[in-house]
Amino acid sequence: MEKFSKYAVWALLALAPVVVSCSDDDEPKQPSREIAKVRVYKAANVDYSLNMMAEFKFSYDGKGRVEKVTTNYKAQEVNYDYETNLVKYSWLGSDQAQGGTFVNRFEAALRNGRVQAASLVHTAGMNMDTTYVYNYHYTNDGYIEDATFGSSLLLSYNWGNASLTIKGNTSKYDEQYGYSSVLNNYSVNLNALPLLVDLRANVALELNVYAQLADMLGARYPMFLEDKDYTYTYYFDSEGRLVQIVQEPASLLPSKQDTYWFMMSYSE
Repeated sequence: MEKFSKYAVWALLALAPVVVSCSDDDEPKQPSREIAKVRVYKAANVDYSLNMMAEFKFSYDGKGRVEKVTTNYKAQEVNYDYETNLVKYSWLGSDQAQGGTFVNRFEAALRNGRVQAASLVHTAGMNMDTTYVYNYHYTNDGYIEDATFGSSLLLSYNWGNASLTIKGNTSKYDEQYGYSSVLNNYSVNLNALPLLVDLRANVALELNVYAQLADMLGARYPMFLEDKDYTYTYYFDSEGRLVQIVQEPASLLPSKQDTYWFMMSYSE
């Protein structure tokens, strides 16, 4: 009997790692925070009818970086090509005022994972290429501090304790943001989404919104930034993931009379 007990103990010890291993495999899988798609809807305050304005689909490389964005809105496709200290992307679009289609090619030199200098070549039809040169500077915390266009200051950022103020070389880029309590810890920087569908001329070009989307222009603020001219409502799924943002005008400003819905879906 004593001999049988010893063998039984050894058998249990041999099985123990298998039991532990199985319990690890049975742990619930963490919900993905990799955004696969964002749909943007727009409604007029008059009748609140809901119309889809844009759809953005995201794909990622093996390191979880944004590799491609496809959309039915203006820039039909954005491609990111990561090389050593260099990021390149381009997008196609159409502009009737410029006589049809255009191509923007963006190339950025990185230092410590941040864009330091960038050039953007704009090609429209048979016209000669136009090259824009940008330089960026950052705060000690890694947030963007300013952007220059050639030798001129294009944008300046003041990260205060309670708000962020952006000043541009023209007033059309002046904005003031508050800091929300909603975490922005997803695979893309969702703070860039409203700028992608901004109706002001050249916003995506001047602010390099596609670089912001992929976290290449300074550190991402951990909370959502809320434009002072709007109010925000957030909706979450049962896993605690953000699935919808409703952005409504705080007042009936002549240039901001629309409400936007940003609806996210995730890779599983």
